[in-house]
Amino acid sequence: MSNQQSADRQPIQLRVDATDIARAIFWTEQSLSVRGYKDRIVLTLAKWLPAYHAPRGAIDRLAGLRFQAGGTDCRWHRDPDNPFHLIVELPAGAEQLDIALQSLSPTESNQGRIMVSDEILRFHWEECLLYPADAPIDTIMVEPVLRLPEGWEWACALEAAREETNGSDASLLHFGAVDVRTLIDSPVLAGVHAHRETLDQDIELLIVADRADLLPQGRDELECHRRLVAEADALFGRRPFGKYHFLMACSDQIGRMGLEHECCSEEGVRATYFSNWASSTTERDLLPHEFVHAWVGKYRVPAGNFQPDFSRMTNELMWVYEGLTQYYGHVLAARCGLISAELTLQAFALIFATYDERPGRSWRPLGDTDNDPIFTARESQPWQSWQRSEDYYSEGLLMWMEVDVTIRQASGGTRSLDDLMRRFFAPPHGDDQCRRLPPRPYDRADLITALRDVQDHDWEAFFAERVDKVTPHAPYVGIEKGGYRMVWSDRPSGWLADDQSHHSYFDFSYSLGLKMGLNAKVIDVLWDGPAFAAGVVKGMRVLSVDGTTYSHAAMQDAIDRCADGGGTIELVVERLGRVKTLAIHCPVGQRYPWLKAAEDSPRLLDAILEPLSEGSAA
Repeated sequence: MSNQQSADRQPIQLRVDATDIARAIFWTEQSLSVRGYKDRIVLTLAKWLPAYHAPRGAIDRLAGLRFQAGGTDCRWHRDPDNPFHLIVELPAGAEQLDIALQSLSPTESNQGRIMVSDEILRFHWEECLLYPADAPIDTIMVEPVLRLPEGWEWACALEAAREETNGSDASLLHFGAVDVRTLIDSPVLAGVHAHRETLDQDIELLIVADRADLLPQGRDELECHRRLVAEADALFGRRPFGKYHFLMACSDQIGRMGLEHECCSEEGVRATYFSNWASSTTERDLLPHEFVHAWVGKYRVPAGNFQPDFSRMTNELMWVYEGLTQYYGHVLAARCGLISAELTLQAFALIFATYDERPGRSWRPLGDTDNDPIFTARESQPWQSWQRSEDYYSEGLLMWMEVDVTIRQASGGTRSLDDLMRRFFAPPHGDDQCRRLPPRPYDRADLITALRDVQDHDWEAFFAERVDKVTPHAPYVGIEKGGYRMVWSDRPSGWLADDQSHHSYFDFSYSLGLKMGLNAKVIDVLWDGPAFAAGVVKGMRVLSVDGTTYSHAAMQDAIDRCADGGGTIELVVERLGRVKTLAIHCPVGQRYPWLKAAEDSPRLLDAILEPLSEGSAA
């Protein structure tokens, strides 16, 4: 079928019933025109989901498939070369194909991220939508209808053409016709316990929670989120969207997540994000990160990530897409007051220490980690420090910090990385600011040209050295020329202490080369570190340390005894039903990374973290 025929076809009618929350089943009906097709039609589910950076389409969740044309059941089979393609045999003269199916959402975390509870629902259209595989997704139109549990608050970036409020169609949402790309970029969040906050006239924050008492009770926390919008506007100058929705779930039942979309973002945080505000520090860069993606990754998108369909993508430039966003996620969090500048500097110290002491950098360049989401599926790895794992996020942060500091120094403080954000990632002057703008793909050469326009420098060689080559150390120039230096302390920084408390682990990476989690379980081992040399592996349970039943405090005491000249720590461990004793040589006492201000050096990092918008708090 030609593209013109596809464009002339009537929209797909998509109707989803999402009220079966007890069983987490989405009941779906579809109707689509099959005029112009002879004998068969090939339908597909979206395979490559941009925010996942991998072929993670939910084809495994489809069940109960039934195809009918003119009341007659149609045979179907799966393409053996592409299991996302369903080949449906059509009777002669068929004009419309009717489809019934269910999308079976996970009911336990070992099946995937939980999206449905008794109080909260996340819904992704791509999990239910089958569409012709032979047409560009921007030419296929869909008229979606969604039924939600009655009385639930909801939000979606799509404009609801009509919402039924009475009778048998209560809570039925009728949306206007949209193309497949836009539909899949517009998830729905709904919940029983909800708070809706208007951050400005075009930006809304919907918060749903497991219980009403977990919703924000005061104004201070919400004001930080309002300042986030002001700081993003001050940074970028212009928006690539008309309306924007933060879809935030505070829950220990729904899986935690962060997913970017052009006109909305999904944030899943711990249930106590607002109710125990003091302990949620290390989660508070999530909303800034996802918001920055509206410009970096969604509006300006790496060319390989923008394809005419969802059958393939490439992951080049993840060190921009995610690394630059990770940098500005932290910077904006500090500028708007979600995280203090002091804690942000402590976060930078931990990030540098983590990636500088990552031995895998001796064999694997940063750029190759762009591919990690494709073949690791974000599963836990046995030796993360040696294998590396999506290091483009936080090592990318360090690299972009160096770019920022380099521009500031070379220009005498008249320019910064902020100028690149306004000139390259924001819409040009004159674009309509009241609508969703089409994505603008770019490649590495485009980025380097834009950087040269901001500051004359050999950026091509700069990135070749840090992205393409094996490098012995993580980027340090941004810290050093930013007015700080790395130091070590025998106590964790406030940032690390908060993160350990919030995520229930303790970090002994810089003394023993391991991290401990809940139930005395080893959750990470540094390749070639002291614990590695002693035979400790991830997944072991530590029964005792130097003859004392394991606790984090007992381990700290044992390490403290090695502070003067080193020593040996004896662990009794259990793995796969076997118990054994291991002796670890501990060369130093407790050791944790901090940043310390350098004497007689401009503190450019302090300037970077200062608010841009009038009235924001640092």
